[in-house]
Amino acid sequence: MAVIEFEHVSKAYRLGASRTSLRQAIVQVPHNLFSRNGTQPNQQLFWALNDVSFRVESGEVLGIIGPNGAGKSTILKLLSQVTFPTRGHIRTRGRLAALIELGAGFHPDLSGRENIYLNGAILGLKRWEIDAQFSDIVEFAGLEKFIDTPVKRYSSGMYVRLAFAIAAHIKAELLLIDEVLSVGDMAFQQKCLTKMNQLRDSGATIVFISHNMWSVNTFCKRALLLRAGQIEAEGDPDEVIQIYRRQESEGLLLRSDGAHISDDAGSGSQNGAHGPVSETVITQVELLNKAGQPEQAFDASDHLLIRTHYVAPNRIETPLFIIRIRRADGVICCSLTNRDEDNFAQPSIHGRGTCEARIGPLQLVPDIYTVEAHIVDGEQPITYARSSRETFHVEGHVSGPDHAGVFEPHVEWLLS
Repeated sequence: MAVIEFEHVSKAYRLGASRTSLRQAIVQVPHNLFSRNGTQPNQQLFWALNDVSFRVESGEVLGIIGPNGAGKSTILKLLSQVTFPTRGHIRTRGRLAALIELGAGFHPDLSGRENIYLNGAILGLKRWEIDAQFSDIVEFAGLEKFIDTPVKRYSSGMYVRLAFAIAAHIKAELLLIDEVLSVGDMAFQQKCLTKMNQLRDSGATIVFISHNMWSVNTFCKRALLLRAGQIEAEGDPDEVIQIYRRQESEGLLLRSDGAHISDDAGSGSQNGAHGPVSETVITQVELLNKAGQPEQAFDASDHLLIRTHYVAPNRIETPLFIIRIRRADGVICCSLTNRDEDNFAQPSIHGRGTCEARIGPLQLVPDIYTVEAHIVDGEQPITYARSSRETFHVEGHVSGPDHAGVFEPHVEWLLS
């Protein structure tokens, strides 16, 4: 039986609406009556969702992924009736608990204890039902010392811990969870995922939004890929994630194609790669293959040459070149410096020059990566220049939750 039915749902917002008082709204009524579709000339419609249809069966865990602005949170707000569709029909069955916005439904002047009972009453629970779960909620949130403190004095982490604890312990048939879990620390995020696994195994229906592809792949049974308010892909989470990563990779590489890095370190200025400069700057970072040719797509077994071009108007006696490789989500995969290289003989730099770092084999899992280049003082914490826009991707296919991580080291297995 379907717990959620989304039938040809569209949601539009008017751009440029700026009513701030009842008087302004009343004054605007005659204008709306005589204008086409009741919209002002300076207002445009933005379709956050456009003819979206899907069903979620009882006990199913659905993951929704996509870039910012794709319409993911709009779906959860429509399901929880925070807002209503412009067109289409939505049906949900069973008690619903939603964690779609930090502290949504909390009264700031009430204590954590009072907000637990308030939220439980809103969700239709009897007082004895809340009493039975109260200790578990407080223990899960880790707020024993602060449960009688007004929540307006809570940190953002305390807010989300209490909100998730309430949503997870009310025994709802349908649970809606947005990206707000990223507010908590790593230990709490793991605690939340463990609890959601328990809810999933108990038969609860869950709709989960996250930018953490590993969580979606391991936790969800089915995934939707949204883009510009429409469904682009639907099905097995691993396959949908691969489509999304390929699209994001193509977009990033297209935007970075031919673009030279020209950021300064915030301590000087740059007038161009070949013009006069007053401070040390990095003018370009090249990504080259083993043959010395420009490349943006590599295999895990390939070698990568990172060539940093710089201009140092003033002599730097103890230069330290640092190369960092980050995954697209910001995780630092490695940080390399010439201080670790015994044969790197360059006691000082002055004028125009280049520095090369040869890395290989990469042994990175298929994903999108960004290169950061820094020039700093080897004797004191002074940054002369830095840049971080060059992007490359490692080709291949990662399947299944057991292939998570950053590196793919060479390994030999022996069974006896």
